[in-house]
Amino acid sequence: YNKRESQKRLDYYRERAAHVANETVGSLDVVRKVHVYIAVPMGELGTRKARQHWEQYVLPVFAAGALDYELTLVNDTEQNADGAETVVRGGVHRAVAEAIKERRRKLLEADNAELRLWRAAVDERRRENEQRQLKNRLGVEPGMSVLELWKAQEYPGVMDVVAIGRETWVEVVNGVSEGAVGSLDMEVPALVALDADASKPATQVVAETRADGAQVMDTAGQPVQGSHTAQEAPAAAAQTIGYDRYDVGERAAVALPGLAYIAHERLTGWGSVPQRIWNFFHDQQNVDRYASQALQIVLESTRRAARGVQELEAIGRSEEELPAWEGQPPLEVVIDSGVAERLQIYDTQCDAV
Repeated sequence: YNKRESQKRLDYYRERAAHVANETVGSLDVVRKVHVYIAVPMGELGTRKARQHWEQYVLPVFAAGALDYELTLVNDTEQNADGAETVVRGGVHRAVAEAIKERRRKLLEADNAELRLWRAAVDERRRENEQRQLKNRLGVEPGMSVLELWKAQEYPGVMDVVAIGRETWVEVVNGVSEGAVGSLDMEVPALVALDADASKPATQVVAETRADGAQVMDTAGQPVQGSHTAQEAPAAAAQTIGYDRYDVGERAAVALPGLAYIAHERLTGWGSVPQRIWNFFHDQQNVDRYASQALQIVLESTRRAARGVQELEAIGRSEEELPAWEGQPPLEVVIDSGVAERLQIYDTQCDAV
């Protein structure tokens, strides 16, 4: 009964979304696309359960509505002093912030030839690093066709952002704030070392101080007569591109993505076993809740201006009362008030679809 009713409810929301897929799209129109971010849920060490949540309740509605999407799973872990594996937060924050900063940089580059030259140099360095990374991975020099297939085509517009769960929502909001008002200065990426080069001994600089105080340098590492000391070759200083000195404030109104939150109230621990068993036999209520939120994103029926910082802080906070959050510090929303006033959000917690 539960499986039959759950499928009926999911089919209902898919049918509601299907008419969007049947709408005519102009030849010059850009097909709508959203960027879905999934971070590690609290109490977990991976994104498997969050990904299952996305695939079971949200993805079918997006697919029925022909809503294109880009999915990013962020799963960063490290070992603490006790040797236990712990989750490192901040990956979604950095990704969202960098995407907005890149749009701000391109606006500045449009009016400044010097920045365009620096950008060309950075792009060339990144392409070289991609080739070197693939060569290290494959053992052979990759062809251009391999690089083109490996790299996704850039979306021409501004993708709205969908956050699955409270953890992801907080990082998305904080990332949008940093991207909108943070520093644009960018370091030129260092050249990735090839595995063949890493196996060679590092070149040393040999210095000899003569009686008259002058120094004799031998960069080839050959023996030098007299007392001398061997030193590592100094690392090249990182080059920073100063975008901030060209940003005089008129570019602050860069287009920001609309933000959508889809709940992920995951139950863990022995104390929640009865509720989990009940949910297993009554999953149709979860389909109703989560699929309806996905439908509001497909239809854009509840997109509106955010009502200040307090509303952004409150969205998804009920998840922090679940057992998985016990003993964990609450996540703090840190957003510039001016950015909050410009934000558009999907009010997925209301019942209007």
